[in-house]
Amino acid sequence: MIVAGMKLTVLGMVVVYCFLLLLILSVKISQRFLSAGSVRELAEMEAGDLRRRRRASPKTDDKSLVVVISAAIAAHRARMQKRK
Repeated sequence: MIVAGMKLTVLGMVVVYCFLLLLILSVKISQRFLSAGSVRELAEMEAGDLRRRRRASPKTDDKSLVVVISAAIAAHRARMQKRK
């Protein structure tokens, strides 16, 4: 009885191992077929992102932004000092 259980266990492990091996091989094969298209698509996406960044980045006044952030931090710190 125990020997039959061990045989079944080993058979199950071999089946799972073979299935995982087939899965890995199929992924590697599909990677080889699809890699050329993905490289081209990636280059197009990066070029499009670069164009969008150039158009979407408005010139902001950094000094006024620093002043506003500094005032917000000072107000928060003053509020926290009052609580203590």
